[in-house]
Amino acid sequence: MSDDSRLNTLNRASVDRIHQAKRDYENIATTLSDTIAKLARIVDTGSEGLKGQYVEPLKKDAQSIKDDLDKASVRYHDAATEIGIYIPELEEAKTETAAAKSAEESATGEVGSAKGKPDGVKGADGTLSPEEQQKDTDKQRAVDEANAKLTAAKNKLTAALDALDVAGKRLGDNVSARRYDDGLTDTWKDKVNAFFKQISKIFAIIGMVLAVLCLIFPGVNLLILGTVVAGVITLVADSVLLANGEGSVMDVVLGAVGLGLAGIGAAISLFGKGLANSARTLNNLTGGMNRIPGRPPRLNLENGWNGRPIQLDNLGPGANGGGRNVSVTQQLGPGDFHVPNNAVTGWQNTSDWFNLPGINGLLGRMGQITPEIGFWQSFLIQGRGALGMWGNLFRNPGQFARDWSGVIGGLDGFRNLNNVMNAVGGSLSPAWFAFGGFNAVFTFGSGLIYNGGRLEEWIPDVN
Repeated sequence: MSDDSRLNTLNRASVDRIHQAKRDYENIATTLSDTIAKLARIVDTGSEGLKGQYVEPLKKDAQSIKDDLDKASVRYHDAATEIGIYIPELEEAKTETAAAKSAEESATGEVGSAKGKPDGVKGADGTLSPEEQQKDTDKQRAVDEANAKLTAAKNKLTAALDALDVAGKRLGDNVSARRYDDGLTDTWKDKVNAFFKQISKIFAIIGMVLAVLCLIFPGVNLLILGTVVAGVITLVADSVLLANGEGSVMDVVLGAVGLGLAGIGAAISLFGKGLANSARTLNNLTGGMNRIPGRPPRLNLENGWNGRPIQLDNLGPGANGGGRNVSVTQQLGPGDFHVPNNAVTGWQNTSDWFNLPGINGLLGRMGQITPEIGFWQSFLIQGRGALGMWGNLFRNPGQFARDWSGVIGGLDGFRNLNNVMNAVGGSLSPAWFAFGGFNAVFTFGSGLIYNGGRLEEWIPDVN
């Protein structure tokens, strides 16, 4: 750094403010010493009005606090002492640099004056007379003397600034955290913990926002994917903090349970889609046969029905063993044939956040069902479905509650899946409704109330 830059820094330094800093450190050190003395009395004699069964535990806590305050007190005392040593050096540097700067300005003026002296003038014959030579000699001597003064002034300024630099370095070294092995200085581990605390806080807030959106618009794959990603990052951060002795056991437990519920919901969704896929396959194989009470079986025939009755007759010898003829006749009219239009024939597998090509095998064989509708198109379909579900809130509250709890439980396209199962004579287990409700309650309880309370610091750490 140049002398000019150092001088500017010195000129900005306020001796009064440094005196005030010294007084502040001294006051803090005095306060710590008084507190330490009181804690010492508690530790040594149990005084300060302590009585009863809690005296011994409090004495142990007091000892721990006293030890920490002892270490802090040493630092504040040292800082006040070193600042007291530095202040006179700073004041001297200000005085010396001011004098050197004044001498430099004076010498600069003398150099100008010396250079302005007249030079010797040559005569007609081109030579200098002794008088004119003396003028040159006097001018050069004046310039040399002025330059010497200027150099001395600059050297004095540099020396004063160098001395202040030495004093400042000594002050910094003497109060540096490297001199104290007292556990009060942030280490690289403390900085790592601070980083992960910030990450945990940020993604806990993101998770809370997404949890609210998932409760309002359940079953939307993009929102669910966001909550899972935020949950994974938060769990990793909380786990690192817990391993470093800074985190909360409850944060890690609830984070793991939340991700576990998401995994269960994914497995249930895949299992349900597997059932729907099997139902559709069965529907195609049987031609969509459905028995309606009081009517004969209906077959799913394609175009080409020619209106003639079908007779299933004389299955031939040996059909039932022993060479007997068996005759079965069933007359069906044209009205008994139709192409059923039900949820099984129209069902399509939409893509969940976990049900994508390339990763379908991660959750088991059911995951091998390749989605027929891609991720982003599914997102639009699911979004419309979530909005449409709210239409039943006042028209059919019971149906809304069942649909809402089912979708919250991880069953993407829950109502369509339920229709598929009904079309083939089946139904979804009520346990899936219970799971959906529990998952929603847990999301609300841990994802919103607990995380919100932790961020507001009215729920303490549980270690």
